[in-house]
Amino acid sequence: MHKDLHIIEILKKKGFSMIEIDQILNYLETLDYQLDKTRYIGSCFSKNERMAKYFFLRDKLNINLNSLDDTSHINEILDQCIDWSEFWRLLVIKKGFCCIRLEGEFNKNRRYAFLYGPNILLGPSAEFSNSIHDDFDC
Repeated sequence: MHKDLHIIEILKKKGFSMIEIDQILNYLETLDYQLDKTRYIGSCFSKNERMAKYFFLRDKLNINLNSLDDTSHINEILDQCIDWSEFWRLLVIKKGFCCIRLEGEFNKNRRYAFLYGPNILLGPSAEFSNSIHDDFDC
């Protein structure tokens, strides 16, 4: 049934085992993700899910400047100004992001897979709003 899905081929190419792929598919099916429209965006190793989300998002938002010192200052500013939990919550609600903890350990860390796509949590209201500011009357 799932053999022809593009997401499976992507996960295989990214080094996931068939057991890990089955875990990912089971998670996605539980929340009624549209598997043909779901996209893999990355993975990381971390001691817990909160840290995995934080480092994954921070790395994805990494702003590289010409000077190494400038880059570290930008990252410090991001760390102090962004509510990472709220940022993640909005990604889940508005864009269908998910963080899946995979079984097994590697040097006392767990592997987490990050994907996004249409699912049951998005609901019909996700289609209408393009910005978090749409909910406010100015």
